[in-house]
Amino acid sequence: MSLMNKTTLTFIAFIACPILGLVTAVMGLVMIFTGNVVMGVVFLVVLTQVFIFGGLWALKKRTSLTSDTEGP
Repeated sequence: MSLMNKTTLTFIAFIACPILGLVTAVMGLVMIFTGNVVMGVVFLVVLTQVFIFGGLWALKKRTSLTSDTEGP
C-alpha cells in the first residue's frame, strides 16, 4: 500500500494544507499587529505560500491518480 494513495492526498489537499495555511496566515497577522513585523511578513509570504502550493500539488497528484485508475 502506497503512502500517497487517493485518501491521503485528499486529506492533504482538502483538509491539512488549507487549515495550516489559514493558521499561519492568522499567526502572521497577529505577529505584525503585536510589533514583530519581520517574522509576521515571513509567515505571511513564505509559510502560507508553502501550504497553498502543497495543497495544489496534492490536488494535482490526486487528480492524476484518479484519472489513471478509472478505465473504460
